[in-house]
Amino acid sequence: MPNMRTSTTKSVGAEIRASFPSRPQRFPKVINFKDIESMPRLPFSKGCASGVFISREREDSRYYTQGYCFHDSDMEDFVWDETAWDEAFYCVKGQLRLHAVDADGAEADYVVDEGDHFWAPAGFKYTFRASGVDSINFWTMAPVQQSGWKYTGDDPSYSDALIAMRDNPEL
Repeated sequence: MPNMRTSTTKSVGAEIRASFPSRPQRFPKVINFKDIESMPRLPFSKGCASGVFISREREDSRYYTQGYCFHDSDMEDFVWDETAWDEAFYCVKGQLRLHAVDADGAEADYVVDEGDHFWAPAGFKYTFRASGVDSINFWTMAPVQQSGWKYTGDDPSYSDALIAMRDNPEL
C-alpha cells in the first residue's frame, strides 16, 4: 500500500509550485562570492553599501532576501527603523558595531566579531557604526515584502537594476 502522507505531501508541493509563474531564474543554484561581490551596491551611508543577491526582483524569492553589506573602517553611521521585517547578520570579515533602541527608549550596544551572528528583530531602531576595520556581513531579512525593494524608501533604481539582472542574466 502506498504511503498516503508522502503522496499527499508531494501532491500539495506540486500544486504550490504550479501556482507560481515559471521563471527562468527560479531554480536551485550556487552563487559564488565573486558574483556577489560584483553585484550593484545599494548605498546606505558613506562607506556602507549592500549587494543584494537574493531578492523578489532578481530571484523571485517569496520569503526572504539576502545580501552582503560592505562596511569601510571609517563608515558614517547607518541608522534604520526596523519596522517591517526581522533581520540577521553574520560577520564574515572584520567586526560589526551596532546600537539598538527599543520602543521605550532603552538602548544597548553590541559588538559582533568575525564568525559571530547577530539577530535584529523588528521593532527596534538600529545603527551600524564604524568599527575601525573594513568589514563584511552576510544578512538575511524576512519576510520579503510584496513590493520588494522598490517601495521601502530606498532608491527605486536599485530595484530596477535587480529586475534587469533577472531579465538579462548577461548583466
